[in-house]
Amino acid sequence: MNYLEEITSRFPIRRKAEQKKAFRDWAVAEIRRMGYSVKVEQSGLPCHENIIVGNPEKAPMLFTAHYDTASRSLLPNILLPRNPVLNLLYQMLIVVILLVLAAGVLLLAGALTGSPEAARLLWITAYLGILLWITFGGIANKNNVNDNTSGLAALMTMMAQLPEEEHSKAAFILFDNEEKGLGGSKSYAKDHQQVAYTRLTVNLNCVGVGENIIVISRKLSRQHREFTYLQKHLQAIDTRKVHFFDSIGSVCNSDWKSFKCGVNIGASKYLSGIGFYTPHLHTGRDTVADETNIAAIANALTECVKEMQI
Repeated sequence: MNYLEEITSRFPIRRKAEQKKAFRDWAVAEIRRMGYSVKVEQSGLPCHENIIVGNPEKAPMLFTAHYDTASRSLLPNILLPRNPVLNLLYQMLIVVILLVLAAGVLLLAGALTGSPEAARLLWITAYLGILLWITFGGIANKNNVNDNTSGLAALMTMMAQLPEEEHSKAAFILFDNEEKGLGGSKSYAKDHQQVAYTRLTVNLNCVGVGENIIVISRKLSRQHREFTYLQKHLQAIDTRKVHFFDSIGSVCNSDWKSFKCGVNIGASKYLSGIGFYTPHLHTGRDTVADETNIAAIANALTECVKEMQI
C-alpha cells in the first residue's frame, strides 16, 4: 500500500476530534492487519489519544511520528534546523505582525471608550487572544502532505516492511497534538518515565521535501548501542545527502524533545546564505512529499532494526 497517497486522499485534515478518530480507526485496523498489537492510549487534559504499537517498555528502540495536523499560519512555518539566529528573527516577525493586528484593536478601543487604560487592556487581551486562537484553534490547514503525512507514511511503510519475527525489536507511537505544544508526547513521557528517560526514540517529522536528510540527536542518544545501527543504515542511503547534527545549535521543535534520548529525522532543502530550510508548512502549499525520501528512510530504519541484536 502507498501510505502517502492513502492517508492524503482519505484523511487530509486531522485536526477536529471526529477527523482524528476516523484516522485512528483506520490506522489501528491497518496496523493490526500487519500483525502488531496496537491500542489507543488516552492521557492528560485535554485528552491526548496516542496510538501505541508494540511494547515501548520492552522494545530496545521506539519510532514515532505525529498524526494531527495544524491550523493555517499568518506566515509559512519555515523550518530552519541549523540557523537559530534567522529562526529567532523569523519568529520575532510573527510576533510583530500579531502586535500590529492587536494594535488595530487598541486604536478602535481608544476611539470608542476614550480611555487609554481600557484601550491598553484590550490591546493585551487581543494579542493574547489572537496568539491562543492561532495556536490552539484557528482555521484548519487543508494541505498537510509534508507535515506530517510524510512522517506517518515513512513510519507505516517501515512497519509494513519489518518481518513479523522482528516486531519485538521495535515499538511505535503515533502521537496526538504535536501541533498543540507537543501535547501527546509530553503527556506520554510523563506517564511512562522509564521509556522517556531510557529508550532511544527516533521521531519522523516533515521528511518529504528536500534532498537533505537531517538527523538531530542529543549526546545521551548517541551513547546508546542502538544508535550505531541507526547511524550505519542512515549513512548507507545513497539517493539523498544525510547530515548528522548535535541538538546544540539546532532548532527542531517536535516530539523527540519529550524524550531524553530523542532523535529527529527530517528533510530540508539548502540555500546559500540561509542554510537548510523546509518551506510551505502550515499553508495551502504543503501539497507534495517525495516518495524517494519516504522509501529511503523507511528502508534504512527497517534494516537498522533487522540487524540490531537484542
